[in-house]
Amino acid sequence: MRVLITGAAGMVGRKLIARLAKDGQLRGRKISALELHDIVAPEAPAMPGVDVSLHTGDLAAPGATASLLAAQPDVIFHLAGIVSGEAEANFDLGYRVNLDGTRALFDA
Repeated sequence: MRVLITGAAGMVGRKLIARLAKDGQLRGRKISALELHDIVAPEAPAMPGVDVSLHTGDLAAPGATASLLAAQPDVIFHLAGIVSGEAEANFDLGYRVNLDGTRALFDA
């Protein structure tokens, strides 16, 4: 099973990665590949036998989501986002990341 995690360097992303690394599977299927993406470099977990790829960049950037989905993940955990306080303080950033980035992922 190929798994893509956006927001992989964030608190929830790191906890999800740790759990997947511990279990080595998801819904009874062995994880064969893990694609990790965030605006800052995510950390690769120790998962022997699993192809782990790290991606850094802005989901809202042209072509960013298409390249992430080129590997055809079976499961996507979309955790990338700007939380309420920061999004309220910088509305344009929150709009671009939370709406445009998500829409780009859906479109791809």
